[in-house]
Amino acid sequence: MAKQPWKAWHEFVKPRDDLRSGELPLHMFAADLYEVMMQNGKRPIYEKPENFFALTFPTHNLS
Repeated sequence: MAKQPWKAWHEFVKPRDDLRSGELPLHMFAADLYEVMMQNGKRPIYEKPENFFALTFPTHNLS
């Protein structure tokens, strides 16, 4: 197999520190909307709009 002229994403992209440390586990990226609506503290990033939008990058269609 020939070597590709581009690098793999993991060779130059560094995940945020909170992801690497486990402070923000990957399951937090899949919001349970019922839990968000109930505001029970299980999804703090989704429950507070200022936290959510600080970490969210809108796509072209959302902008």
